Amino acid sequence: MMPARSYPRHRRITLGLVAGLALAFGTAAAEDPFDDDSLWGSPQAENNRGKLNFLSDPPDARMHHHDNQITVAASSLEDGWVGLRQCHHDIDRVGRAQILYNAATTRDLEIETHSNIGETWIEGASVQLRGVQPDAELCVRARSRMLEIKDDGGYVLENGPFMRRFLDGYFPMRVTVAVSWGDLGLSLTHSEPRAQPGFAVVESRHGVLIDTTFEGRLKTALHLTNDDWR
Repeated sequence: MMPARSYPRHRRITLGLVAGLALAFGTAAAEDPFDDDSLWGSPQAENNRGKLNFLSDPPDARMHHHDNQITVAASSLEDGWVGLRQCHHDIDRVGRAQILYNAATTRDLEIETHSNIGETWIEGASVQLRGVQPDAELCVRARSRMLEIKDDGGYVLENGPFMRRFLDGYFPMRVTVAVSWGDLGLSLTHSEPRAQPGFAVVESRHGVLIDTTFEGRLKTALHLTNDDWR
């Protein structure tokens, strides 16, 4: 692991939160060539201060895509730990970024792949990025304790809040969450939010997929039941 590094104070831009993860972007100094506020455009809704707004007609411009693949194993139903593969596509062009994880609920964090990023490294319970260029992508793997086991035999898988925030504005982003449980006999009872334009929920025998484009702050919860329990 690379040693800790010191950087000047920089602006913070929050992009998302997943099971104890916080993604903060910023520029190291005003003269940094990545310091270009025009890259952000304008929020879809004027004066958006975090109110959730699903976009059934997404903007044409490319936006950050936060893609999560969650694998529920038999052991997950006992201890709540799931496998996580998380990819960030079209990361905003900034001088420096860091992805912060909750050390108490994250294990085996590793960088799988990255492209169009000058430097990436693991530092404690975080992934550090420097020199994020256009079309940047990053994929990481980890184990995360995000499955809550209920007394009635059910389970709740919570994520969020997701957000793409710069200063006081919230900007459009796409989030996908694909949960796979194979042949464990689970099924979805309901999701929060419910399926609606701009927030698609696709179910199958072996898992569920959320695909949404929005601005503001989004928290999701998938309520699951074990068919063998009933």
